[in-house]
Amino acid sequence: MAKQQMSSETRGIGQLLNERRYFEVPAHQRDYAWPIGAVEQYLDDVTNAMDDPNSDYFLGLLVLVGTEDTHSSRYEILDGQQRLATTTMIYSAIRQWLRDNGLDSEAAKIQNDFIGISEIGEEQDEPRIILNVNNRDVFQELIVNPCTDKNIEIKLASEGRYTSTRKLLEAALLCRKYIADLAEKQGDEKKQKSAVLFQLAKYIRDRVQVNCLDVSAPENAYTIFESLNDRGIDLSVLDLLKNHLLREAGNKEAVILSNWTKMTSTIGDRKGDDFLKAFWTSRFGRIQRGRLFKELKNKYSSRAEVAQLSNELAQVADYYGNLEVSDSDLWRQYSETTRVNIEALTLLGAKQTHPILLSAIEKLSATDVEKLTNYLVTVILRYQLIGKGRTGKLEIQSSAIASNIWSGKLKSAHAVWDKLKAILPTDDEFLEDFSRYTETKPARARWILRELEIQKWKNCNPGKSLQSEPVKNPNIVNLEHILPKNPSQDWAGVISSDKEFISDCLNRFGNLCLLDKPNNKKEASGSYSKKSTTYKSSEFILTREVSEKYPHWDRGAVESRQKALASLAVERWPT
Repeated sequence: MAKQQMSSETRGIGQLLNERRYFEVPAHQRDYAWPIGAVEQYLDDVTNAMDDPNSDYFLGLLVLVGTEDTHSSRYEILDGQQRLATTTMIYSAIRQWLRDNGLDSEAAKIQNDFIGISEIGEEQDEPRIILNVNNRDVFQELIVNPCTDKNIEIKLASEGRYTSTRKLLEAALLCRKYIADLAEKQGDEKKQKSAVLFQLAKYIRDRVQVNCLDVSAPENAYTIFESLNDRGIDLSVLDLLKNHLLREAGNKEAVILSNWTKMTSTIGDRKGDDFLKAFWTSRFGRIQRGRLFKELKNKYSSRAEVAQLSNELAQVADYYGNLEVSDSDLWRQYSETTRVNIEALTLLGAKQTHPILLSAIEKLSATDVEKLTNYLVTVILRYQLIGKGRTGKLEIQSSAIASNIWSGKLKSAHAVWDKLKAILPTDDEFLEDFSRYTETKPARARWILRELEIQKWKNCNPGKSLQSEPVKNPNIVNLEHILPKNPSQDWAGVISSDKEFISDCLNRFGNLCLLDKPNNKKEASGSYSKKSTTYKSSEFILTREVSEKYPHWDRGAVESRQKALASLAVERWPT
């Protein structure tokens, strides 16, 4: 009789951990990637659902490659490692709280039932879950094995900012804090505190439900994934592509797995589908997400093409992962101006231009990349941020430009600029847009004001190089609301005569200025006459002008100053 290729059942995720005993994440799978927000949401959802004893919480589909001997072999996790690993961390946090509070026998039950199995003759418990090569050692040491919070904190302090190990450790600490807080809310009695944790452990075991799809071999899962995707089930393009690469790999499997691990590690917690879309767009033009896998599959179908694609993805992932990291190795080979522009693009929000940058890095000279980033800053600021232009229109234009850079039709930054200008608002339109502009994000407001200050300084000092330290060093620049967020009684007169003054004008750009000295809360909320005295001694020309040009601060002053700033903006970011 033919072996069944797949079977499905629904059960509690804790039951699955307990009954199946051993699981393993394939070497080529992504690292642990859940941010602490996702972990906290999972905990909140489960504890809220637990309040209703008759309520189940459904956690979704898990896909495992089956094994005939559950006592000696591990199930391969094709889909579900984030949920299984995070659930294990919750059980680990419960176990640690019980140990810390003298309930060792109950902690041992949690350990053996859900986390690690104590095998005869072994010093360490055999973990129920083994993660991939990047995460498995720290998972064994600090989640499977008992340890103090301090041990995790020490390890966390040594980790890089964007590593998957950092995410793992942050998730583990969050689980421990959440469990401790949950216990403390139950009162002063240890019995009450432990009871809620026993309840949670059982609820996760029995009522946090997963649908477990068992397949006899990975290739069967690949077929199932693609079939589900064809039927409108929204599956990750990254997972579908991985299935395609491995199915067609042949004797290139080791190389493809190595490249895949490198790629997923490099893009980190960024969305894999976003990366794949940017990769395709940078070379072949705009594509809808729903068509992305099919086009990739058709474009790279043979064994040689699949191997080529895995090499290209690994390389481009290195670029993509650093597009918004101005001090990375990628950008150190470019000029300081380029790095400053990359920092600005990140601050302004320029994801639609990522395909252009991916193509330019490989096809244009460093000098042209510098010019190009200058142009992109202007486009994002004039069209998207200030002009509120349609994102779709910018994406269409960026996609066409990126593919034309890749094909060699656009060979210089100047040629790219000729295409970008087609969507830019005119100077009159930009002037009008800026005159109405409001900004609620301090970092973005500081950057724009510094750029306008530079333009003002150049206008006042033609032919000279910029020397003013507050303008050059953003770390000593403070953002000031001239009409303060929390105005003192000194503002009562102007506010009573213009009831909508605060709501309409607080975040208008004309109401913002820069200070080169820190301001205490009392000064920041004080009268305009006192603030104006401070502005007079500022090193910023535009801030000094506030006190020089406006004896009173009201709606008319805000609008007048904003129009003046708008004129500077046209000069600073010309077409």
